[in-house]
Amino acid sequence: MSAPTSIGDVRILVVGDANVGKTSIIMSLVNDCFIEDVPEKVERVVIPPDVTAERVTTAIVDYSTRVHTKEDLETELRNCNVVCIVYAVNDPASSERVSSHWLKLVQKVLGNDHDRPIILVGNKSDAIDDTELINQVVPIMNEFIEVETCVECSAKTMRNISEIFYYAQKAVVYPIRPLYSAEDKELTPKCRKALIHIFKLSDFDNDGLLSDNELNEFQTRCFDMPLSDIAIEEVKRVVTSVSSKGVLDDCLTLDGFLSLHQLFIQRGRHETTWSILKRFGYGYDLQLREDYLYPTVRIPPGSSTELSDEGICFLMGLFTKFDDDRDNCLSPTELSSLFSVCPSQPWSSEQLNSVETTSTGWVTKRGFLALWYMNTLLNINQMMEQLAYLGYNIAFRNQLSAIRVTRDRRIDVQEKYTSRRVFQCHVIGGKDAGKTVFCRSFVGKNLREVQQMNKRQMTPYVINSIKVKGQEKYLLLHEVDVFSATDSLTSYETAADVICLLYDGTASDSFAQCANIYLRYFHRTKVPVLFVATKTVGNNEVEQDFEMSPLEFCKIYGLPPPVHFPTSDIGRPSSPVYSILATMAVYPHLKHVYHYFDTKLFSLPRITFGASMALLAGFLLYKNIYV
Repeated sequence: MSAPTSIGDVRILVVGDANVGKTSIIMSLVNDCFIEDVPEKVERVVIPPDVTAERVTTAIVDYSTRVHTKEDLETELRNCNVVCIVYAVNDPASSERVSSHWLKLVQKVLGNDHDRPIILVGNKSDAIDDTELINQVVPIMNEFIEVETCVECSAKTMRNISEIFYYAQKAVVYPIRPLYSAEDKELTPKCRKALIHIFKLSDFDNDGLLSDNELNEFQTRCFDMPLSDIAIEEVKRVVTSVSSKGVLDDCLTLDGFLSLHQLFIQRGRHETTWSILKRFGYGYDLQLREDYLYPTVRIPPGSSTELSDEGICFLMGLFTKFDDDRDNCLSPTELSSLFSVCPSQPWSSEQLNSVETTSTGWVTKRGFLALWYMNTLLNINQMMEQLAYLGYNIAFRNQLSAIRVTRDRRIDVQEKYTSRRVFQCHVIGGKDAGKTVFCRSFVGKNLREVQQMNKRQMTPYVINSIKVKGQEKYLLLHEVDVFSATDSLTSYETAADVICLLYDGTASDSFAQCANIYLRYFHRTKVPVLFVATKTVGNNEVEQDFEMSPLEFCKIYGLPPPVHFPTSDIGRPSSPVYSILATMAVYPHLKHVYHYFDTKLFSLPRITFGASMALLAGFLLYKNIYV
């Protein structure tokens, strides 16, 4: 479709044989009266938007066979949005050339399947009976589907002059061909799909029907005014007259909703359907517009994106709407119903494995919100696209109100306070250190469930909510593999709110790899780091083949002592290690607590009284935060 542009929203090309009155029609419109002496052609006329019903800038181009060349005509045909073919109704030869010459010329220049709307203009209608006019144009309109309408007019009597250009504007601003197939006499597949999407978004109680209240809400959202009770009943009466399945239990069905729009279009009221489509974000290609799907969001360095309170409220409303059995989880059927308004199922099994689910794999309310938090942080564009399809923009102006851009992390550290809700932890370790089991345990997966998964069923991320000092936060764990000492970490893998260096407590060579990673990437940085020993029974681990023990290493480098993740904690999101990691992420400014350990002074008798008090204060503060 040759849709309107920002400069000259509608460009109308007026063509026809010599002496049919093309220039007279334009002059009569501009002067609001008939002009006896007209020039060979009128220079381009521009009509400002404030004097047109459709509020668009309109340019009218007058083609003259005396002045313009064939090449000029072809150029204008390609540049225009709509073509008005003028003929004289009292001249049979002129009428015959509409189909034998002009319409075929348009097809030759633009192609047989072009989408340029054509308006037939029968001038000098004051000299012929209306019935004769209709008999002339009906066969033409049946043969050429691009002909949208025919207007009989008279430049001499000013009859229907303004209507010509109104219909021309309407043909561009509210094109009929994307909506309706004249050959099949029904809605196009794209139009049906878009209207089904709109119907589902307007069905607030998810019962497959539009009640009177839902119809009123729909009307108010689209046209800023409600329907009266009488008007609602009239709508249902009209729908019933054209569709036996259009009304059920005194509510409008999907079949009735589609039939109503088909009736609008057949009666020349397709601007009503277009107004609704545009309100729900659709463009002329009957796809959601780019600006509707992806509003511009600016994320300064050091900042991140989270769900806002408005976003959480909308998503929890969606969850409740589609949780038909009220069991606080969504079955595959319920989840499929929720996302039926999206082009495809946006959540893969891999993503569902990244959050808390029931033993049958159904996503819980907690996991549902956690997955939205993860997508908001990692893939903001995909998240905004999903919200648009789910109807967020209908309740709010756009998706930006669903997003909260956090302030720079450095400011949080300086002010020793953060209002952020989502924190990222990179879990780094060697092969077979237990990273996958450790990460999946955070979302409640036991060893058997993890073993049954394969890498193709897992993303490297898991996310869950966790309480930190009485506040609910979300911790996103990212599994990072390091296969050999020569492997390098990317800048993304070294930048996180907290780093978890995981080593196998039953393998004597495992800690050395993590210690070297720390010294290579995190020593002297401000990123909090925690060493975690896995696969242990209780707190027992084998002696590490390294120049010092893990505890001594952590003391020397001012790190918290290593934490054990015993086999008994597998599958337990309540394992203390996750709380420790989350607390370190939320309070990174307290890293200095661990610098009270002196690399050469391990015995308290050698520490001065002041240093002893500082060490004691640091220990108590550590205990208060991490236990």
